[in-house]
Amino acid sequence: MNERPIITFEEVHPATLKYQPRRDKHSRVVETESEYIGRMHAGPLPNWPTEPLKEWLFRHADQMDDYAFLGFEGFEFELATWCVGQFPGREAFRDEGFCDSFQDVEDRAAADQDDWLAHYMLKRGTWNTPIILLDNRGIREFHHEAKLKSPYHLLEGHRRLSLLQGLKRLGKARARHSVWIARRPARTAVLSTAIRSKPGTSANTI
Repeated sequence: MNERPIITFEEVHPATLKYQPRRDKHSRVVETESEYIGRMHAGPLPNWPTEPLKEWLFRHADQMDDYAFLGFEGFEFELATWCVGQFPGREAFRDEGFCDSFQDVEDRAAADQDDWLAHYMLKRGTWNTPIILLDNRGIREFHHEAKLKSPYHLLEGHRRLSLLQGLKRLGKARARHSVWIARRPARTAVLSTAIRSKPGTSANTI
């Protein structure tokens, strides 16, 4: 009887392999955050700030393929501070229902003492690290195919932006919050069927 063929990590993530954290033969990450950031800065992503590398690509490497078609090497980042009213709500989420289901910050804090993020944001009125929004006004050719939202699409910080909606409802949100704005020239994006999101995979767990 022939054994079932084994699909390797390289075959699962061909489009993002050079951006992936190093893993062992069981696909477990064996590279530390600092090692990964140093390797990316010395290699394919020298212009990426440390925070987006750590919070997005390293910590959520399994969802990296969702946006590989945008061309990570062409990304430019700006750290900004916005008034709370400038932040989008559910309309920036690929899955708007995710935002709806995670807005109950006070209930989550009361029900789970281990939900550190809900407790942190309820106490501080803001998040511990900036979310990442894609300013995609220059890449409209991909809006329909990739389901990108306009003018801003949430790349990282799905729980944080959801909980902010709850803080706004309670009147407990700070007046200003930090945010990473990601931009990239339209010419750097390459859309390929080989790197589209796989069915059943979502970035909305971050």
